[in-house]
Amino acid sequence: MGKKAFGEHTDSELIVAYQSHQDASRFLSSALNQPNGIALLQGPSGSGKTTIIKQQLAWSLRDSSVALIEGIRLTPNRLLANTLSQYGVRTVSEDDDQLLRELNNFVTQETRFAAPPVLIVDNVDHATSSALRLLNWLAALDVRGKYALRIILTGKEGLTSLLRQDGMRSLAQRHPAIYSLNPLTEREAMTYLRTRLLAAGGDRVEKVFPMEVFDRLYEWSRGWPGALNERALEVMEGMTDRQPAKPKPRVIVTCDGETVAEYELTKRQYVIGRTELADIIIEDSYVSKMHAMLQVYGNAIMLVDLNSTNGVTVNSRLGEKFVLRSNDIITLGKHRLKIENAPAISPEMDERIKATDTITMASLDDFRRSRARRTIAALKHK
Repeated sequence: MGKKAFGEHTDSELIVAYQSHQDASRFLSSALNQPNGIALLQGPSGSGKTTIIKQQLAWSLRDSSVALIEGIRLTPNRLLANTLSQYGVRTVSEDDDQLLRELNNFVTQETRFAAPPVLIVDNVDHATSSALRLLNWLAALDVRGKYALRIILTGKEGLTSLLRQDGMRSLAQRHPAIYSLNPLTEREAMTYLRTRLLAAGGDRVEKVFPMEVFDRLYEWSRGWPGALNERALEVMEGMTDRQPAKPKPRVIVTCDGETVAEYELTKRQYVIGRTELADIIIEDSYVSKMHAMLQVYGNAIMLVDLNSTNGVTVNSRLGEKFVLRSNDIITLGKHRLKIENAPAISPEMDERIKATDTITMASLDDFRRSRARRTIAALKHK
């Protein structure tokens, strides 16, 4: 769970915007629309610069050609080749002079007949000196008195000192607008942690990070998102190390007192039925082809009747929908399905249970489509 919320398995499309993040996005949009069309975005590692410029890239692509270049150990050849590639210009040459002529021709045509292209260099303060000199040359390109490239540069604090280096005069003469990112406030940090935990399907932030733990997290990270992710992941992994692994829920199927199958419930849903396409197959004339569905959550297991002929019975009680607990017995003809290691039901799940019918029908439709595709594929290979 920790890696899904704060580590390597985090959803790359999840963005938790905070005030400085939103201000920076507005700043970049405004700066690119100015006549000088150049902006510097600075902040420490883990401050969210890359996230912000990727958002800006998505917006800029609506009306311009855009290239996003990684500045770490950037060379002139890589700057030219990657920029041309992202602008959609095909080239077979590897010669720097030829690549430069092709880039010059492209940005000139775009500026004259459409909109000036956008060039974004992330971590520009880690580029080679020769790449910086080339970037300075590109900054001087103009078409009829209009700059031919709109430029965004990101780097650590003190990025403005780059403009005072020898060979960076053209960049400095464009008088770039400068924005320095600020860290999350304590309230924003709490919202940040809560949003990431919820998106990963985790518990409430107050349960995972009690106030005294949160205070230490904020102090350690100083409110910077990257550091907050690292520290939160460390805390969660430490909690996992101290806690024994929870046994996974499972179903034990018996017939006339004999165990005939066992299923570890590792997927979100399981269709119970007589057909071979079911996930849990019960060969019993009492059982419909698609009899019922188990829905497995981190905080509950649900059993829902799929309009079967004979219905569903749990602990000798007939019904259409059940929240299952450990040791509950599902009766289907001569078969018994015993639930083991069921998770405790949370208050949040009680609210979700009320809307389960719609979720179940959508899941069943997905199941039927998936099984149909699998059957068609199998028939084609016979």
